[in-house]
Amino acid sequence: MINSKELIQRMEATLKNIGYDLDRAINELGQVNRSERRDQGESFSRDEHIKGLILSFLSNQRPWGPIVENMDKITEIFFDFQIDKIKHADKPLLAKQLKDIKCGNRSVDKQMESLDYNIRIFEQIEVVYGSLDEFVVSDTPDNIAWELGQGRKYKLKQMGYTLALEYLRNVGIKAIKPDLHIRRIIGDERLNLYSGYPSEVEAVNIMNRFAVESGVNMTYLDNLMWLYCAVDYANVCGSDPKCNLCELRHNCNMGITKQAV
Repeated sequence: MINSKELIQRMEATLKNIGYDLDRAINELGQVNRSERRDQGESFSRDEHIKGLILSFLSNQRPWGPIVENMDKITEIFFDFQIDKIKHADKPLLAKQLKDIKCGNRSVDKQMESLDYNIRIFEQIEVVYGSLDEFVVSDTPDNIAWELGQGRKYKLKQMGYTLALEYLRNVGIKAIKPDLHIRRIIGDERLNLYSGYPSEVEAVNIMNRFAVESGVNMTYLDNLMWLYCAVDYANVCGSDPKCNLCELRHNCNMGITKQAV
């Protein structure tokens, strides 16, 4: 089994070899930068938290590229993510405006309907913890995500464990989002870091261990692996993997299989 440092080095080498600008892509995603800002003592406002929540919704079950391309329009739709204005917004209109710019998803109507309820949960959290920022650092990212996605006290509507981890990364918390790309590449059909197809929790545990072993920012490791796979980005190890380009092909069941054919 490949070790964590070699995994990262080979992924970075592959992206360099194909001319993919990894640094630019990481900067454009912005999550590593936000985690570094938090490390330096910066706090995040309630408006930044509602922005993080909304962007996590928009990431659900769809390519991210069009969201980035339309970020200015999305910012305008949500009143610069001012939470007090979003509270009074016409929620069906928000959903329609997102669909009009091709940035909706199959759950967007329900996601927009849930905003009023979720803002009330945010306000309850602020009463107890003083701020949303104090809440998100009050326990491990895993436990906070579980509470927001599956818990009883602060469960958010239209928010599961995985999307809650995305929300936390959007406000500078170092975390792994165990989406399809991450779970597929570490499963036994690809890198075989797990026997079978890992659950969300199993994928988080594996990725957290790799981040600790390699000494890298967990959000950076996640972004690297996601960019490596995502169709709108490097797209090396997506649903139709380009094994001939990949420096990991000799450690990957898919790469080995293709070489044997």
